Amino acid sequence: MSEWLTDFTVEALAGIVGVFVGVLLALLVDRRRQSQKEEQDELEREEQFKRARHTVLGSVVKNTNEASRLRGRINQRKPSELIHTELELSVWSAVRAQFMESCHEIDERVRFAQFFDSVRSLQSFFDFHRDLQLSIAGAFDEKDPELAEILKDADQRLKELSDDLRLAGVLMITDFGESVHKQLLGLKDYGL
Repeated sequence: MSEWLTDFTVEALAGIVGVFVGVLLALLVDRRRQSQKEEQDELEREEQFKRARHTVLGSVVKNTNEASRLRGRINQRKPSELIHTELELSVWSAVRAQFMESCHEIDERVRFAQFFDSVRSLQSFFDFHRDLQLSIAGAFDEKDPELAEILKDADQRLKELSDDLRLAGVLMITDFGESVHKQLLGLKDYGL
């Protein structure tokens, strides 16, 4: 073989090996960069979930306290007195999609969804209760025993729904809440 052919073959092989090594190194660097980006994205998703969860738990505290207040008001009000409520669904509506996407625990997703469905149910029944009070307000002054019984039954159902929501909220905060949420509900944080 001639010297020129040998030099050409060596240089060609060196070039080919260089290209393969370069491509291999580029792939390894790209894979590492992709892996770091995925880790960074996962950390950001976890941080977003923590913020969303903290916000949602704040809403759980507010709704739990409101359910307790509502139940107390039912026991203390006069039959013709209207009660006002400030149940909150806007926070859940605002972060629900992000929360559900970021939450990896199915049980946790289900429990939060059930809690806010209970808030929605309580709000709906409360609206019905208020409309019932307004519709029988004139007739109730005549001491109609049937209307009094209807309102008494509605009061009882409103108390039960309020108690259910309050209990669900306490359990949610006990299981998922941070110290600040537990303090806002008056629960002791035993560091569990």
